[in-house]
Amino acid sequence: MPTMRLSATVSRVGRAILPPDRVATDGQLLTRYIQTQDEPAFRELVRRLGPMVLGVCRRIAGNADLAEDAFQAAFLVLARRAAQVRPREAVRGWLHGVAARTARKARAMFARRRTREVLVSSVPERAVEPADHPDTETLRILDEEVEALPDLLRSAVVLCELGGANRKDAAARLGIPEGTLSSRLAKARKVLAGRLRKRGVVLSASALGVAFERMACAAVSPLLSSKTAALADGSLPVSAVVAELSQEVFKTMLLTKLKVVLLGGLLLTVAGWAAGLPVGASAREDHPQTPSVVRLTEDAGPADEKPAGPETLLLARKGEFVTLTPDGTEKHKLTAPKGAHTRFLGRLSPNGTQAAFLVMTDTPPVAKAPKAWPFKVVVTKLDAIEPSVVADVPARRVDLVWTADGSRVVMTKWSGDELEEGVENVLLDPATGKTEALVLPEGARVLDCGRDGRTFLVTSWNGNKWCLGLAAKGDKKVAVLTELKGWTGSHLGRLSQDGKKVLYTDADPEDEDAYKWGVSSLPYLLEVATGKRTEVAEFPDNAQCYGLAWSPDGKRIAYTWKQLHPDQLRKNVMIGELIVTKGCLVIAEADGKNPKRVVSAKQKDPSTPVYGSIDWR
Repeated sequence: MPTMRLSATVSRVGRAILPPDRVATDGQLLTRYIQTQDEPAFRELVRRLGPMVLGVCRRIAGNADLAEDAFQAAFLVLARRAAQVRPREAVRGWLHGVAARTARKARAMFARRRTREVLVSSVPERAVEPADHPDTETLRILDEEVEALPDLLRSAVVLCELGGANRKDAAARLGIPEGTLSSRLAKARKVLAGRLRKRGVVLSASALGVAFERMACAAVSPLLSSKTAALADGSLPVSAVVAELSQEVFKTMLLTKLKVVLLGGLLLTVAGWAAGLPVGASAREDHPQTPSVVRLTEDAGPADEKPAGPETLLLARKGEFVTLTPDGTEKHKLTAPKGAHTRFLGRLSPNGTQAAFLVMTDTPPVAKAPKAWPFKVVVTKLDAIEPSVVADVPARRVDLVWTADGSRVVMTKWSGDELEEGVENVLLDPATGKTEALVLPEGARVLDCGRDGRTFLVTSWNGNKWCLGLAAKGDKKVAVLTELKGWTGSHLGRLSQDGKKVLYTDADPEDEDAYKWGVSSLPYLLEVATGKRTEVAEFPDNAQCYGLAWSPDGKRIAYTWKQLHPDQLRKNVMIGELIVTKGCLVIAEADGKNPKRVVSAKQKDPSTPVYGSIDWR
């Protein structure tokens, strides 16, 4: 992309920022918080769900002060374990269960303290409900039984009965047919009625409806709400009591998952015995599709646990490149040679020992943009003290890719006035600095090299649209995989290790404000054999993708993104406002699910990347 156009590019409007006539659902708010740590979204969740949570805490804890501690701890657990809520719209039911457990822990902790302390008689325990309230004990029992419901039933009850959602809307939010939701509600009422009878509580259908209404009507003071939100975002220190409560709940959640995993393993063992397998034989080897056990095993750890592994990631950030482990630990810093400054593009050699990256010696004013910018390519070992320039590459734009064997670097140069003109692919030998032409179909721009050493992932202009395709040296035409919807500011693409999938970026023309400035850039997955295209799951809706990579084993992906600002993008003329803009490096499963933030940073310049390219070897 020409630097003139790039300098005009600023932050992107989030597609999930709903228009004024629509209100974000609980699940949409939770998704925004998980993906971007959106503090206003979390505050809104506290405001919406606070009355239900405080009501549960008051009834079970039985004391106003304890209830407030449990309230804060419950939302702190939500902030730390938000990614565990699946589906996202089940957050009310999930949080009801957490609130009940937290309040019970608070009551138990208080009881233990009372056995060790002499309470002053002049400071009586402050009751949370008037003494003559007829339903306090009934509601407390009902809270406990709702918590004990299976997750699917509890989510339906809390969303519809406590949250007031109609069945059609609730079913759509939970992703199930309306008939299924009705069946779950009917079954939940039946289960609750039976359990309540065993505890000496008999409620008619109408009385149960009234009880549900009262369970969600506790008033939350603005001070408690704002304090709780501040605890979650770290701007207010957590009290010792709230910290202890949340840690107790974390332990309970982990133990519960481990019990389920152990039970699943026991069932597999029993099944193995029944099938005549020897003890210790792997049922998964003979029966690879055991989804219930596999999923439970993968979910057993804390949701915010960072990925681990011995691999190396190369991340471009302002003024330098850094190598990281997948858990975010920095290993090396790579800077530009003296008299130059780095750009946001770098790639690791296939064996992970060298890096090739782009630098520039000076930056002419945008108003005097030259025909060719003074780009230079640096190739250096990761532990080198002073990197040196290998090649001068004057061009409007340059991209870099290592060949599959790591012996050379493919440089794609643009020298034309338009993006689809003047494309040239060159092979650079880092050892000698010598170059030779890489003959590919006219206009093909190399994004990645296949592991076979012959295939290149390319984009090309067909006279009407950009296309993503494959080409080999000497080919006359690109084998088109898919047409792209528009210009993203920088098309990115990476082939999976087996060559069966492509991870790439494309624009979203429906996001008109971001599209007009060339900053609409979303990551997608493409199946090479079928051409099936799917959007990477859980990518932030208010972000622009700047870098993509596969993990060495092909089981995970990494991407970088920068926050975009809708107010700026709606303008007809861009003004250099100083707006705090966030950027992140994320690692996720191969389809994008379960994203985990590795590093993040903020800056006041929305027109430049926070993080750039990412590579993973």
